[in-house]
Amino acid sequence: MAEATISNDVQQNLSSNTVSNVNEIPLLTTTDHVPLDSGDINEPPTKKCKNISTDKPRLLEERIGSILSCCICLDLSTLAMFQCVNGHLMCASCFNHLLADCKLKDEQTTCPNCRCEISKTNCTRNLAVEKTISELPIQCHHCFQIFLRSEIKLHQSENCPDRPTNCDYSLLGCTWNGSFHKLASHLIVCEYPTKTGLQLINTIRVQKKSCDEEKKCLETVVDLLSLNQIGVSDLILKPFRTDDFVAKLYFETSRFTALQYQWQVRARINDNTPHPHTTVTRSLSYQLVLKSKISQTIDLKFFILKGPHGDPSTVQIQPIIYHFEFNQNNTETEYLKLPISSQECNRILSSSSISFRLLMVQLDRP
Repeated sequence: MAEATISNDVQQNLSSNTVSNVNEIPLLTTTDHVPLDSGDINEPPTKKCKNISTDKPRLLEERIGSILSCCICLDLSTLAMFQCVNGHLMCASCFNHLLADCKLKDEQTTCPNCRCEISKTNCTRNLAVEKTISELPIQCHHCFQIFLRSEIKLHQSENCPDRPTNCDYSLLGCTWNGSFHKLASHLIVCEYPTKTGLQLINTIRVQKKSCDEEKKCLETVVDLLSLNQIGVSDLILKPFRTDDFVAKLYFETSRFTALQYQWQVRARINDNTPHPHTTVTRSLSYQLVLKSKISQTIDLKFFILKGPHGDPSTVQIQPIIYHFEFNQNNTETEYLKLPISSQECNRILSSSSISFRLLMVQLDRP
């Protein structure tokens, strides 16, 4: 029993010495995971000091640029700058993209910073920010010289000596392209001015074919406008959603009368592919539907133009003339894509409604 008691005392002394030694170990770094006693809870370990580099001071334009940048793309945009009710800035491209995304998801659009509700009615342009950005410097990506943002577009398109350009004889088939300051030396050795007509005949035929196609399109429009039965309708596409489990967005106009018949126009995004808000590339296609009952075939040509009551910033829609014959068994056209870019599609979707003009011409049957 005595030996057992002595051994127990020795073990207790060893354990107490070990604990005391551990407590005496200094705290070297904040990353060491050292167990703390209950009395050390109110004393957190020291934190690392934030390293602030003072080697090179930031320029004024850099500090201002970080303040005036878009809160979504974090870039200084040359487009219009919008702000929410709390003053957070968004460039026009990101603003329209955000509104379009939320419309596709059927959600209320909110500011990415403060989560306040935003729309085209409660967000305003900040002209002071736009003018300030236009006075900030930017580097030309051709000659790498510094210019004001308000001057860079003119410089890169007309004045930059390193701007990319084509040969003056590109219409004759010369494929040379390079910096503008090298154009003069190229024209000295360019062989196309000395070529004969027989050598250039193939190139001239290609150019003539392109001109003939434009001429034919213009003549077709003029011929259609000279016919008797023409219908011009200014329409508005309103958004609706399907009753599916995952609701899909589509657009419809009210019924309208043209050429003594009842019609309707439908539209959809990305040909009804699921989850269009997750894609960067977007398209808008439309369908013309005949709602009246007919007993004879209607031979029709139609095309869509930009509406007079739409967003004034929207570019003109390149008209494409379609031809379709409506009868008792065929009252709907296929979905036809509008020739617009993804950016223009976002701009259209960001509006509360889509305004356009539909021209319909009924052809005289022989």
